[in-house]
Amino acid sequence: MDYNEREAQRRQEDRDLNRALIWVGAAIVLEFLLVLVNKYYINFRTTPESINLALAISAALNGLRWVSLAALAACVVWTALRLKQGGQAGLQLSLAAVSTALYFCAQITLVFQESGVRMLFWLVPAWAALALVYYLYQREFFLSALVSGVGVLGLWFVRHAGASSVYTIGAVAVILVLAVMMLWMKGHGGRLFPGAAGQLLPAEAGYPLMLLSCVISLAAIAIAAFVGGALSYYLLYAMVAWLFALLVYYTVKMM
Repeated sequence: MDYNEREAQRRQEDRDLNRALIWVGAAIVLEFLLVLVNKYYINFRTTPESINLALAISAALNGLRWVSLAALAACVVWTALRLKQGGQAGLQLSLAAVSTALYFCAQITLVFQESGVRMLFWLVPAWAALALVYYLYQREFFLSALVSGVGVLGLWFVRHAGASSVYTIGAVAVILVLAVMMLWMKGHGGRLFPGAAGQLLPAEAGYPLMLLSCVISLAAIAIAAFVGGALSYYLLYAMVAWLFALLVYYTVKMM
């Protein structure tokens, strides 16, 4: 590798690090907002001022839910048009991810209240960790961890919303979509769509563990749905153990 190639690689690594740090900073801000929501909306006092503030936060969350959903739809259209023109869609995809996160946080808070906010306290740092993995670690581990994380979320929905709820069904649908994406990339050399931006995985990427993560996540949700929500609590630990095993495997693979 000559000097120009090393400089190009260093600049790319710096850009990736800066992008990852932006996501970490956004997660810190969102975590702080969740603290405020927990204090003034979930655990409000019975004074008139506290009640009025809680009602205002509820209205703001409801408005955020619909605004972020509209922004997500606009970002999806923008991304499709950008890719159709052969351009880069990094900004559009990032804005779509932000819109999705805001919609999800508002929806979960409004529907599940205290238990939902407790879950979001863990989920937001997990999103930040996934961003670090995406930019600074192996993409194969990113997809495996993403699928397993959706599986954990599906188990939480089975426990708190029921096996037949739209949230559990949505988690299963996301896992199936990710599995189809993996199979597509497997047949197209790691490319999700035409262009340099579509090269999500290296051509020599290994897919067995990623697809196995999909199978394990779906199996865990199916077992919890069949046996009952109480079992999902223990299956959560099994999924976390699987995530740790993936981390160890991909770390050793890098050595």
